[in-house]
Amino acid sequence: MTESHEIAIVGGGIGGLTLARILQQNGLDPVVFERDASRYARDQGGTLDIHADSGQVAIKAAGLEEKFHALARPEGQQMRIVDKTGHCFWEESVAEDNFDRPEIDRKQLRDLLIDSLEPDRIRWDHRLVSTQPAAKGSHSCGLPTRFLPEYLAGTLWYESTRLL
Repeated sequence: MTESHEIAIVGGGIGGLTLARILQQNGLDPVVFERDASRYARDQGGTLDIHADSGQVAIKAAGLEEKFHALARPEGQQMRIVDKTGHCFWEESVAEDNFDRPEIDRKQLRDLLIDSLEPDRIRWDHRLVSTQPAAKGSHSCGLPTRFLPEYLAGTLWYESTRLL
């Protein structure tokens, strides 16, 4: 049986999940295909700086700004450039409560995004292995499930260019 949705998103990382949330918020029908077996399959790494003029714009568009601010930490935003003797060439001081580039743990941000999606929006343990053009401009996706999307979004930073 072939499953049909408007949009297939390949990759359940921060980018793919954010895209899915924004599309869902706007009444579209995205499905995320993620190769991990579950949200707990592997460690998600360290922290991310989410900048006000990029990542925070997407968080706001996803309707998650308030929840993001509850989790994010405005720390580590100061910067100093010094030589090997300690002479300071440049220093940027930032107020402790400045939210221009707050840090958030990858796992916290990913969990926030996963929890914001409707049930069954993520297909775990589904790795894209190929795509083929199909009728009327759609694509047939080489996934464990037969799936025919109208649009295909690749959010795997290096593999998407190789496969799509």
